[in-house]
Amino acid sequence: MNYHIGTMLIDENFTESCDCPLCRIKATVDGRLTESYLGEGVMEDNTRAEVNKLGFCDHHYSLLFSSRSKLGLALQISTRLNTVLKEIKQPKNAKEAKKQGEAILNLNKTCVVCKYLDEHMIRYYKTVAQVYQNVASFKDRLLKTHGFCLSHYAELLTYSSFAGGKQKEYLQDLYEVQSKRVKTLKTDIDEFTFHHDYRQASTPLSQGAKDSLKETSNLFYGDKFKI
Repeated sequence: MNYHIGTMLIDENFTESCDCPLCRIKATVDGRLTESYLGEGVMEDNTRAEVNKLGFCDHHYSLLFSSRSKLGLALQISTRLNTVLKEIKQPKNAKEAKKQGEAILNLNKTCVVCKYLDEHMIRYYKTVAQVYQNVASFKDRLLKTHGFCLSHYAELLTYSSFAGGKQKEYLQDLYEVQSKRVKTLKTDIDEFTFHHDYRQASTPLSQGAKDSLKETSNLFYGDKFKI
């Protein structure tokens, strides 16, 4: 499945109100890719072959199951079950049983949608760096964000070389926004825990402290923003 990588989603999501721009970009791309597995294209030979080989993870199966086209999903799962059936055999001994068990467990470790989602996100990590290099105003937009979840921050670091001659400046700005986010969160968490001391029970709790556990989840595990 093809998906054009441009800068529109970067322009839309690198804003002051977004906790992690890459989480929102990922949610949008995820939705579009998942939707593409409900159209007529799923009956194409190459698509059916990929579904047969990789199947769907629990997350994407749930998204497809909740959609309007149950038939499209059923046709693809019918194909996938051919692969599953090949792994279901009568084991002759414990060694064969263990080998078969490992093969069956591996069936649920692949997902055709995740495969393309990962590929597209890598291209976005590269594109963000390229936009930083080529669009002067993007620096200010980056610095006004609230930073990123840890996973996406790590990915941006990994592909920072795509900022070319502005790589050092790009890394400094990434560090600035991310360290600010983590330090702010640490302050809010400490306030939250301190407030639970009975001697501080009457002290008003700031909004940041009230939201600190949720924001910690967003930092560690990503913003669960849904399109």
